[in-house]
Parts: sequence; C-alpha cells; structure tokens
Amino acid sequence: MKRISFLMIAMMATCTMFAQNNDAVLLKVGNESITKGTFLNAYQKNNDLKSASEKDLREYLTLYAKYRMKVQEAESLKMDTSEAFQHELKSYKDQSAQQYLIDTDVSDRLLNEAFERAKSQVRASHIMIKCEQNASPKDTLAAYNKIMSIREKIMNGMDFNEAAVQYSEDPSARDYVNPQNGRLHHGNSGDLGYFSVLDMIYPFECAAFNTPVGKISMPVHTKFGYHIVYVQDKIPAIAGMYVSQIFVKDTLALSDVANPEVNAKLREIIRRLNNGSASFEQLVTEFSEDNASKEKGGAMLPFAPNKRPGNYVAAALNLEPGQVSEPVPSSMGWHILRLDSIRYVRINDELRYALKNRLSRDPRSHNSQNAFIERLKKEYNYEESGKKAAMKFFKKNVPDSYFSSMKGNLSDMPGIEKLKPMFTYADRQVSAADFAIFFSRYKGITLKEPVVDFLNHIFPSFVAEDIVLYEREHLESKYPEYKDLVNEFHDGMLLYEINSKKVWNASAEDSVGLQKFYESIKTQFATTDSTGAPTFKPLEEVRATVINQYQEYLEKAWLMDLQAKYPVVIDEKVFQSILKR
Repeated sequence: MKRISFLMIAMMATCTMFAQNNDAVLLKVGNESITKGTFLNAYQKNNDLKSASEKDLREYLTLYAKYRMKVQEAESLKMDTSEAFQHELKSYKDQSAQQYLIDTDVSDRLLNEAFERAKSQVRASHIMIKCEQNASPKDTLAAYNKIMSIREKIMNGMDFNEAAVQYSEDPSARDYVNPQNGRLHHGNSGDLGYFSVLDMIYPFECAAFNTPVGKISMPVHTKFGYHIVYVQDKIPAIAGMYVSQIFVKDTLALSDVANPEVNAKLREIIRRLNNGSASFEQLVTEFSEDNASKEKGGAMLPFAPNKRPGNYVAAALNLEPGQVSEPVPSSMGWHILRLDSIRYVRINDELRYALKNRLSRDPRSHNSQNAFIERLKKEYNYEESGKKAAMKFFKKNVPDSYFSSMKGNLSDMPGIEKLKPMFTYADRQVSAADFAIFFSRYKGITLKEPVVDFLNHIFPSFVAEDIVLYEREHLESKYPEYKDLVNEFHDGMLLYEINSKKVWNASAEDSVGLQKFYESIKTQFATTDSTGAPTFKPLEEVRATVINQYQEYLEKAWLMDLQAKYPVVIDEKVFQSILKR
C-alpha cells in the first residue's frame, strides 16, 4: 500500500510540474504574455512536435510573435468593434456553439440509424385516422381503437387497399372530382410509393423501416393521427433509374372501363415488339404521345423511385436492363417501359455528411435537444417551484380574448410580482412575468383550447429556450476548447483586416508609391529594344511581380514599426525546456 501511495504521489507531482511548466511564460509581445502551452497548442495544429528541430521551432516562434504583434495593433485600432466584424464573429460563435447545445449520444444514434436506413428504400401503404397530438385522452383513445379495429379486419382477410378506400381519413386514398374543373382525380388506395430515409416524418419512417415486407405495423401516432403501415417492398437505395417509354394517353387507365381503341393500339405495339418487326425506338416514333421523350427514342430523364407512382417503379424494377414491360397504367395513360440502367446510392462518408446536415434541419433533431435539456436540468438542479401557482394566476387573469387582441404583454399585471419564480436552476430565477413576455409572442393566433391548457402546452418551450440561452452564455467559461475556437477566429479575422489595410490594399491603391518602388528595382527587368539598346520592361508588363515585391517591402517596413511598438522578449530557459521534451 505504501508503494502504491508513493507512486500515486509521484505521478500527481509529475502532472502538477508538467501543468506548471506549460503555464510558464515563453514569450512576451508588448503587454501580452504567451505561455509555453499556448505556443505548443498553436504549433501542433499544423506541425508535428515530435519531429520538430530547434530551427523549426525558432522559425515558428518568430512567425508567431509577428502574428501577435499584428493582432495587438488591430485591436488598438479597434478593428474588432465594427458592426460587420461583430456580425461575422457572432455568426461563427452561433454556428460553433451548436455542437455544444445538443446531446451528442442521441445525435450520433440518429445519424447511425439514418445512415443504415439510407441503404434501402421502402414501398408502403397506410391507413390514417385523424388525431391531433394534443387531443384529449378520450379522443386519443377513440382514434386508437378505431385504427385497431381496421387493422383487425385486415388481419382477418380484408384487402388493405379496399380498407384504405373505405376507412382512411387521408383524402388522397379515394377518387375525387375537382369542383373547379370537374376533373376526376384517382385515389392512391393508401399507396405512398417508394420513399427513402428523411422523406417521411420520423415516427412514420420508423414504422415503415422496422416492419418486415408483407407485414402490417401496429398503430403509430404522428402529428396527423394514427396510422397502420403495410410494407409492400424494400429495395437497395437507388439514386437514379434510367427508363425509356412508349406512352399512350388514356384517362380511363386506372378505372375498370376499357377503351377499345387504346387497347388495340397497345396490343399492336406489344405484338410488333415481340415478333421483332420494329425496334423500340421505331415504335416510340410511331405511337408515343410523350413529346418530352419522343425525340430521344423514348428516353426519360433519370428519376429517383420516390418521384414516380409505386406501380410504375415496381414494373421497371421487375425488368432486366433492355427488357420491356407490359403496359403500366397511370392517371394519365399507359406506359410501356424499357429499363435501360439503374444507378444505386453510394454508401460512403459523403452520404453520411449529407445526412448529418439534413438531420440538423429535421424535426427528429429535437430528440437530441430534448435529451440535452433534460441533462442540463439535472446538472443545474432545475426545480419548478412556483409553476402551479403561476398557472392558477394566469387562468384567473388572462382573458380568452387576449391572444386575438393587440394588447401588449401582461408582465405588469397586478399581483404578478408577488408570485414565486416559476422555476429555478443554477443561479437563475425565472418569473411569471418572464413567461408573460414569452407567451405574448403568440398574439394573433386562434386558440383551440382553454388559455391555461395552451400555456401548459408552450411552457416546455419557454423552459428550453431559457436554459439553452443560459448555457450558450456560459459556453466559453464551461468549455475552454470552445473559447479557444472563438478567440482563434477573432484573431484570424483581425489578422486579415490589418493585413488588408496595411499591405494588400495599400499596394493596390498607392499608385504613386508603386511607381516609385518600381523605379528603385527596375534594373531587375532589364531588356533591349528593337535596335538592341538596353532598356527596361514597363511597369504594366511586370505589374504582378512588382506588386508582390512591394507588398513584401511594405510588410517589412511595417513590422519594424510594430517591433518598436510591441517589443518581443523570449524566455530562453522556457524555450530550452521545449527542446528537452
């Protein structure tokens, strides 16, 4: 035990010495002190410290000192106080903060799940019974029982398509006549065709991808209502289908009524294809009524499976490249398809990156934020100390007409100041007046529920907004790496601004100075004229080279001024400790 204790003490002492060593000041630039640790962190971002020679480190130290001089000069000129600078810095901070304002475990799980689902596409049908997510328990139970009774009928032998037409409250399942033009629109009998990950809302997507082909899911609740999902097919993910077609118009194609003239035309096309008396392209020219593809031998633009009806895609998928289908009906007519080729989705890091970006905009990303909020509540000892009393106060004092009126917020209602904080966490006490300011944003809406029910409904959003704002304000003190990122971006912007002002723009705008500089170096551009006499190339011919040299000249002169203003002092002892690493 004594041996172990001694080793532990020795290790702790070593760690302490290392930390203290890294905190030692290596470099002073003007009034700024730069520690050994700060310098090494900067060096190792783009260099390998293990293989660095003394020459490498000294050269980098010189560059780093120049960098810090320029940043200090930019700050002294208040270049970081302009509105444009502050706006760009804020945008960067907000963007960089996002990775600290989510639950990364949940985000990673959602990304891995989406990446796995992206390998496939599903064809599914559904039946829906409407039920809002904030419906009463009674209405919710009634909708659930109704969808379960429909599922039971299907499990006992009723055709899913017929059940969708008869029972589904999704109006697209049934035929309807447009009252404006009298045109018949055919229903889809619940068939949603083929779709990919992120094409549907998350609960529905989960039901579709988790249900085996040929099976019917248990009821799933979305913001639209309860659904049962029948999975018809599952295929490897397709990016593009290359299909040619012969199209014959027939508005009765999806009905049971046959058009004899159209049938005769279709039989003629199939007969001539089968006996080889005409090529596919010849029959396109003779019969097809699709003007967009007719001049291209029937070739259509490539399409993803979710861009065509399910039966159309399924017919093409049943073909080998070069094979031709039987006539496929649609709401417009009949399609005789030839599969030319299929391009499948590439399952790679590029796809994962694209999914990550799409997920950040998808409502399911709220799962990650919700988990993050719950974690912060525990971390900051969140308590809803006065919520119940505040809600009673609002129920009594906020009229039903408030949200349809133009009144201001109700944060100064008599008695509101006497209420206890609605909730507390960390060092925050959030009052009922704060909540009154929050819910005043909703003025102008028509409430479908009592005021107090609506306030309870939006209260979690109020809490989330407040606690996330608090966390955002404390990110730099809580996460040193985030603070370093922000500071690095801030200083990088300043470096760009000061270099532009003192060197790049100056060399481009100072035509007199450029001409004078050219005169001082024009012997570099000696040549001869047509008679063989010595002369010099004119400035216009060598402008790019001269500007480059002029910039170097300006920067050198500027650095001499900076060195006088911000003297550089290196602690050689600390530098040697780096070499002895």
